[in-house]
Formats: sequence, structure tokens, C-alpha cells
Amino acid sequence: MAQGGPQFARSSESDAWALLSLKSAPASPSKVQWAQEPAPVAIARLDGRDFEYLIRQKRVVIGRNSSRGEVDVNMGHSSFISRRHLELHYDHPAFYLTCNSKNGVLVDGVFQRKGSAPMLLPKR
Repeated sequence: MAQGGPQFARSSESDAWALLSLKSAPASPSKVQWAQEPAPVAIARLDGRDFEYLIRQKRVVIGRNSSRGEVDVNMGHSSFISRRHLELHYDHPAFYLTCNSKNGVLVDGVFQRKGSAPMLLPKR
């Protein structure tokens, strides 16, 4: 043992408590969320078949995640979904959709093509 420093007697009981505290700690620090400031107020909600997404910013990118980057709303790994398939933009009091995909997007029976002017979305 080093001289000059405090000396501690270790027991099997203290080792057991240390092991228990490690087992009860979160498995990954990336899953711990620190709420230092409140989240911005949601301005809209996207409802999908298997998800709900609260829109809290003025621009939301919907598509698929890839090694080139992540999107705000990941729609899976289908080859029919572009990396940045479409973008929603909020300009008070309305939302607009811009298609960025060569596959296009169908909104309420209206086909939107890549390069088309932003489409005003209905309230629902």
C-alpha cells in the first residue's frame, strides 16, 4: 500500500454493494437524459401507423438514416425512401411540404414531385 495516503480495509460486503450499484446503474450513458432546460413547445404532431412525432422546430426532414447522416423522422430502410425524402417547413400559421425524392410523395391524392414548389398542407 502507498505511504502517506488513507488506507481502507476492503470487505466482501463493500465489494457486494459496489457490484449492486453497478448493476442498477443505466446500461448505457447515452440513454440517460438530462433535462437542463424544458423542451420547446410542440407546434404540431405527426401521426404514423407505428409512431407519433412532436414537431418542435420550424424545419423537419423525413427520410431514412444512413452512414451519411440522420434525419428527424426515420421511415426505415426501404430503397423507395430517400435519405432526405421530404421536408416539412413551418411558416406561421401553415406547414409546407417540399419533396426531395426522385420517387415523389403522394399527399391526399396529389402527387408531389422533386423540384415542385412547396405544397401548402391542410390543417389535418
